[in-house]
Amino acid sequence: MMEAEPDQLTLIKSLFLKMGAPEEQAEIMASQLLKRAGQIALDREILIIEAVEILLKQVVEAQQGS
Repeated sequence: MMEAEPDQLTLIKSLFLKMGAPEEQAEIMASQLLKRAGQIALDREILIIEAVEILLKQVVEAQQGS
């Protein structure tokens, strides 16, 4: 599996912070999301960025109560 770029982790962490997560939790969630994105990318044979997009859309929808 590809290691996530530090920039990706920072960007996703900042999103979680803006959504109200505490600093430590935001970092953990960002790390877990990137790890899961890597798994999805391998399973579905898609780019990791596509998997990240899928997961982030789910996070935003869940946050909005959709």
